[in-house]
Amino acid sequence: MIKKILIIILIVPTITFAQKIKIKKEVITFDKKEVAKVNTDLRDNYLFSTLSGEKAFDVVFKGVSASNTEGFQWLEITSANGKKTEIPYEVLMTSFNSTKLIIKLLSAKYGLITSEGIDMDKVAAFFAEDREILSEKYTKIAIKAKEEQSKRQAKIGIYNPFVKDDGTILFGGSTGTKIMGYVFYGNNSYSIIDLDKILVGSATGCTTCTTVKVKTFTNEEFDYDYGSKTMMTGRFSRSFAQIFVEEMLGRNYKLGREAKTYYEKLHQEKIKIAKENSINLYGVPGYVIDKDGKKYSGLIYVIFEKLKLDPTQQENDLIDMNSIDKFGKFVSIKYKNNKGKLRTKRFAARNNILFGAIDNDVEKVFLGMKTKGNSFKKFSNATNLGFDNSYFYKIEYSNNENNMVLSKPGEPERFIVKLANNQVGFMIDNRSNDKLSKALSKYISDCKSLSENIKNQEFDLSNFENLKNIVDEYSTCK
Repeated sequence: MIKKILIIILIVPTITFAQKIKIKKEVITFDKKEVAKVNTDLRDNYLFSTLSGEKAFDVVFKGVSASNTEGFQWLEITSANGKKTEIPYEVLMTSFNSTKLIIKLLSAKYGLITSEGIDMDKVAAFFAEDREILSEKYTKIAIKAKEEQSKRQAKIGIYNPFVKDDGTILFGGSTGTKIMGYVFYGNNSYSIIDLDKILVGSATGCTTCTTVKVKTFTNEEFDYDYGSKTMMTGRFSRSFAQIFVEEMLGRNYKLGREAKTYYEKLHQEKIKIAKENSINLYGVPGYVIDKDGKKYSGLIYVIFEKLKLDPTQQENDLIDMNSIDKFGKFVSIKYKNNKGKLRTKRFAARNNILFGAIDNDVEKVFLGMKTKGNSFKKFSNATNLGFDNSYFYKIEYSNNENNMVLSKPGEPERFIVKLANNQVGFMIDNRSNDKLSKALSKYISDCKSLSENIKNQEFDLSNFENLKNIVDEYSTCK
């Protein structure tokens, strides 16, 4: 077994850790004082005993490799009566002598060896302590890593990739004819480009290190290390490119046109989530009642807010609903006519259209109308070259006289008061209660007592219950 000795300088208190450790003819000395004995005749085995020859404990250096870049090291320690325990192998001093490194660890961290010799009480306490079984832990990790590596190699074998001297990636070996992408080099970085010229992955390294860091088009990051084979040379290396391609294939990156397909699926998933989170209605069951009272039943489509959709994924007769200044102004319904033929019909809010829709098992009813008071919306329409001030609003409350309180989809705190005898609604916008009260009193001027109460600001018009009371009082006004 090849031991990888890490050189780490640790600054520690001088009282315990400043001793100079020496080993001569199996005798350990701390600052020239003899403290214990160690036998190292058997490789990776360290047999510790007292100066008088009494066996204290045995140490065996253990290690397992999980990959080219990952390995685990630990010490298996056995007491004089055969009890075993395991501790992590740690380097606490600068030395190339593995025996000194182990002595330092047992002395500085665990207190088993001191300037007075081997502390048998500390040894007894050390073995009495329950510890994690590192050999099982590290072995499982290594086995899993090697299984994954084996699977990666099997995947690579399926494609049998070969990188030509010009960076062309072939499947089927050096005589293969199926081109799947290209490898380019520049500024100590290799890039894999697929057939759609999409960057599939980039690998960066340096001329003085062997570890390569990779980032893929899916934002995955991983490292690999093959020693000098992965050391940058300042020019294109076919062997480096070959390893890079194999690492990508082993991690399920198939090159070719995979990235484009991935991005398309990702885009569709984003669209799906955006639709689910939007206030728009896409093909939900419902009905439309036109201005003549005719009812159509089918699937409802309404766009209240902008949603970035791929035009190729939209239905041709609904595309223009997702355009500037048409949000909330139109409703489309897919229905079957008297002959059972599928038809799509669109209705405009300006025609005082009523429609209902089942959204997440809840029925919502909307009424199209123009409104007074929403100066901001009028300005927005004008700047978009759209002077139609009509919109579909959700009915929140309606009494027996069809006097209503509605809300603006997406803005549940923005209310509209709508009287049955007036085709235009009054919007409760962001003006002060004083200004709103004066304007609403004019809208309800045919009910003088209620109009006067509103004008005197007896109602907080931002309160939904107050708006319900207003339309109810209006209904009983004589």
